[in-house]
Amino acid sequence: MESLFFNLGNKKYKKSSIGYGLKRVDISQGMLYLDVKPLKKDTIFKLDYIDAMAAIFVVKRGEVSIKSKKIYTLSSNSIAIFSAKEARVEITFKAKSEVFILFVADFYLRYYLDSREGVVNMLYYKVQKSTGLEQLCSCSLDAKISYFLQRVLTLDESTNMLSLKAEVLVLELLIQFLELLKFSFDGFTQEEFSIANRARELLNREFINPPTIKELAKLCQTNDTKLKRVFKKVFRKTIYSYIQDLRLKRAYYLLSFEGLRVTEACRAVGYLHQGNFAKLFKEKFGVEPSMINKNPILAKKY
Repeated sequence: MESLFFNLGNKKYKKSSIGYGLKRVDISQGMLYLDVKPLKKDTIFKLDYIDAMAAIFVVKRGEVSIKSKKIYTLSSNSIAIFSAKEARVEITFKAKSEVFILFVADFYLRYYLDSREGVVNMLYYKVQKSTGLEQLCSCSLDAKISYFLQRVLTLDESTNMLSLKAEVLVLELLIQFLELLKFSFDGFTQEEFSIANRARELLNREFINPPTIKELAKLCQTNDTKLKRVFKKVFRKTIYSYIQDLRLKRAYYLLSFEGLRVTEACRAVGYLHQGNFAKLFKEKFGVEPSMINKNPILAKKY
């Protein structure tokens, strides 16, 4: 067995081809990713590493089989987070598959991330206690993570401070993965998380004119009673409160950075009555919406 993070003294961004149509991109000390573009035929790639680490698979298209002591099969638009230590793994990428795999060493979790964050501590503990490969959670790929992933994969390599910018982008993506993992650690079933995550994805796109609860439940392939219960369990707030938060945050942005008037911002985020909008806005941000345009310092507060 060898070490995946063998070049511990080099923190610079580095891209290299490792065969099989895979590219390895070293981001910093203890963090790298593999980028698998669509392959012409089924391809087997073997990992035989002594490291203790987290391995995060994102299957954008196709199918991937991961064989260790158990066999895990991942299909299109899916994410799976694993802990690994002294793992011998055989990965089979089906033809035309498009996959992203992020590896984060245990020492990166320990020394470079905020140890006060419960989910980081839990992940570090899982990695330390791993024997081989263990799946911690899995869920569907949503629009938010797709956005952060696209930013990582389309980084302009001619940019100044490339290493720093690459690490910032990958850390933003890692934060999204940690959020998914937190839900799993909090005791939600895969079905509950999938339903709530799907509802959130739809609401993030349609919060100005959101579907009714019944319509949203149908889109999530469940009933309205279960949807409301599961959404509140996962996100610690009702669907109504979630929509309201999205609207108010968008309104704050429009007032702060787009220069819209209160009436315009109110209508833009779906409120019919300016008085009700102003009341909710002040309850959330502690300031009247009319003050945002008048005081630029407030715009920088949130």
